[in-house]
Amino acid sequence: MTSIYVVCEFCRSTLLRSGEDLQNLGRMAELLEDRSLIQIGSEGCYRNRHFLVIGRIQLRYEAGIWNEWHILFDDARTAWLAEAGGELVVSAQVAVSDPLPAFETLQPEMSVSLDGRVFTVTNLATARCISGQGELPFRVAAGYDVNTADLRGNDRFLTLDYSETPPLVFVGQAVAFSDLKLEKLKELGEPAAGGAPQVGARAFNCPHCAAPLKIHSAAIESVACDGCGSIIGVENENVKLLARAAQALREVPWLPLGSHGTLHGIDWEVIGFMRRSTTSEGTQYPWSEYLLFNVQQGFAWLIEYQGHWNFARTLSSPPPVSRGQAKFKRDGQEFKLFNTGKAEVTYVVGEFYWRVVVGETCAVDDYVCPPLMLSREVTDKEAGWSQAEYLEPAELCAAFRIQAPPPKRIGVYANQPNPLAERHRRVCRLFWQLALAATVVQLAFAFLFASQLVLRQRLVLSPLNDEATLTSQEFVLNSRARALLVRHGTSLVNNWVSLSTTLVEKTTGESYLGVQEISHYKGIDEGESWSEGSPSEEMVFKAVPPGNYYLVIEYELGTDNAEAVVDTLEVVRNPTGWSNFLLLLIFLAVFPLVSRWRRNAFEARRWSESDLGGGQDDGEAD
Repeated sequence: MTSIYVVCEFCRSTLLRSGEDLQNLGRMAELLEDRSLIQIGSEGCYRNRHFLVIGRIQLRYEAGIWNEWHILFDDARTAWLAEAGGELVVSAQVAVSDPLPAFETLQPEMSVSLDGRVFTVTNLATARCISGQGELPFRVAAGYDVNTADLRGNDRFLTLDYSETPPLVFVGQAVAFSDLKLEKLKELGEPAAGGAPQVGARAFNCPHCAAPLKIHSAAIESVACDGCGSIIGVENENVKLLARAAQALREVPWLPLGSHGTLHGIDWEVIGFMRRSTTSEGTQYPWSEYLLFNVQQGFAWLIEYQGHWNFARTLSSPPPVSRGQAKFKRDGQEFKLFNTGKAEVTYVVGEFYWRVVVGETCAVDDYVCPPLMLSREVTDKEAGWSQAEYLEPAELCAAFRIQAPPPKRIGVYANQPNPLAERHRRVCRLFWQLALAATVVQLAFAFLFASQLVLRQRLVLSPLNDEATLTSQEFVLNSRARALLVRHGTSLVNNWVSLSTTLVEKTTGESYLGVQEISHYKGIDEGESWSEGSPSEEMVFKAVPPGNYYLVIEYELGTDNAEAVVDTLEVVRNPTGWSNFLLLLIFLAVFPLVSRWRRNAFEARRWSESDLGGGQDDGEAD
């Protein structure tokens, strides 16, 4: 025996160990039946260290009951395994040097710094000890009250216990049931689909209308009767009527209570249903929430709004986000604030792990990064986060084997994946692939059919030349030219010139005619320079056979400027053409542009549903 106090399992007496002697300190109250799988003697493993459950303290607070299991490791160190609301936390007492804040000064989401680490207050409770069991490190008396505060920081869970002065500090981590590899559990039934052991449900009758009811989980604290709407608190083998829900309408869940389904490889049972709503600008927006239960995984939620479904679970390590913060990053993903408001419970039926009441309210902030949504819910005593993932209705029907058609989807939901986003990415990838191929082909043509300058000559177009006709030097085409480009690069300024260029084959006399006009004007107007036209122009003769050629140029020079014009004449054989290549790129670019427009239109519909407006980001890399 390593503990100071022991509670006798037979007579409920509390014994104090002093050396080899045991002193009887009196009888302890009976433990409330909570249907927990864990019991004295259960064994498990935490961080590859084996432990044994040797004791328990049971406490009740406003929302329900929680257990603190005293565990002993093989190296004789002890810790606590907290079990509340379907969540398990392993923690151990630590000493801190920083002064601790008074319990009365704490508020949900308040930051507290301890020994260089920042924690955020997530839960405040005044709990009453019901009883103790097994070996405990201190004396436990039934009926005493204790103030506790739960705080979280990254993956750390911190509890401040104000039962002593100064307060006790416990630091630990939230753990999954399966990670503890628990053995020697109590009342394990036959494995259900997926291999998860089940605990037999406890049946009883509603104290108001005698309708049959049942309880599935150790964490269940209230049951809402489907028959009369009464909300019933669960205590020991008896039940106590908490409140008569004043519900004007009877809601029929689309997903029946008791339904079983497999989501993410886990077998879930639907055990509770509630309707909640929020009001914005005088309009009420209701939605449905289904509570799911698995004996090992605890609780999860199915949330339905206008035919859109989400699968949600509580976050053990909530993000450090201040109220009203527009966006933040988590695990490399950016979440943006979508909605904020106050949610109110309007209807409940089935089982819940806290004492839910109709009219219960909390402040809600929703941050989205499709297909994920992180939601913060804050009350006077508690602040919590959950992560929801969008669920296709067809996937839900298949998981729960529901034949009835699901509620029809209306509009675009906050975290609904954009069905056009992946298509847009595919279109962009295809565009770059085709553009690259076109570029390679264009460069190949430019390399294989390299252009050749066959003539370069300087000519003077004089306004004093009566004949206004010039003849170029001869040049030779040894083979057929796919194209022959004739370029006039003039010194024309504030004037125009009309050119008739004739390509003549010297031997046969065969000729090709091209007519063009060049104009170029520029100046300064009110201190700003301007320019119109271009001093250069070019023309192309197609499929020119081999031979000896020269150019005959007839011109008419405008009278706007009396200066002579210098014309640098160039003839290029098989010039590289870029116009078709550019036209092809423009044509290909139409498809990603249209795809982007359609994708952004979907996002615009999404953010039009936000009560904050905006939020659309067109800067996504394409």
